[in-house]
Amino acid sequence: MAKEEKVCWFATITRSGQWKKIDRRLGELGVEHYIPYSYKTMVFLHTTKSTALTLVNSGEVKGHFMIDHNTHTLLEVPEKQMDNFMRLLDLSPEAECLSAVPLVKGDRVKVVKGALSGVEGDIVEEHGNLYLVVSVLSLLSARVEIPRSYVVPADGGK
Repeated sequence: MAKEEKVCWFATITRSGQWKKIDRRLGELGVEHYIPYSYKTMVFLHTTKSTALTLVNSGEVKGHFMIDHNTHTLLEVPEKQMDNFMRLLDLSPEAECLSAVPLVKGDRVKVVKGALSGVEGDIVEEHGNLYLVVSVLSLLSARVEIPRSYVVPADGGK
């Protein structure tokens, strides 16, 4: 009996301007995916490793995979990180997607109020404004301004 593959998030980089075609084609194929609206050369595939490889090797997704340099295999994005990242960008119209922007990370926090309740991330203060920052591995970060009263230390204050 063949071992069943687990479904994971895999990150791919595509050429500029390809996102609409890729989004449409993956939708037609029924492949769950996510394309950050402010960083459209990145396509995250939520599927098995063999399906992800087939999609790229067949040209359905024109691009290349991000590789985990420790394991020398496809980079798998943890479910919780991907969920936090998608929720922040999808539920917060004012959220920004940051790429190659150095961030000074602050305290790890958990959101306890509002649409982002349950999301964990880091706090950054810039020009007197407080921002929640979530990251997908070290690939991308997204931030949204958040009221101080909406967050508590992620460890519950212990």
